[in-house]
Amino acid sequence: MASNRAGTDIDSIQNSRTRTQLIALGAEPVTSERTENGEWVETYKILKEKGSIARAVMHGLLDISSGFLWEFAGTPIESSLSEKKYYSLKVTYNESEQIQRMELF
Repeated sequence: MASNRAGTDIDSIQNSRTRTQLIALGAEPVTSERTENGEWVETYKILKEKGSIARAVMHGLLDISSGFLWEFAGTPIESSLSEKKYYSLKVTYNESEQIQRMELF
């Protein structure tokens, strides 16, 4: 559970330049509208990155040092911490779907 790397990191989001790149990262559109000046404004929710190699190694060491008794405590702890957290992102595009402005909430 600790090594399950789901979601998207903030650096990948900030390096996106087009709408297609954002959607490929797992961005889910929530709202979409056109402005009078031809810009396109969309709001997205993006799953925050979770899981880490360091945490997985720590769990492995705890398993070995406790004779695998750690699993009785570690599994419920990881399950309770597994709630999904999202970024909210407002993106403004030009006519060719190039990102003009990005606001993270």
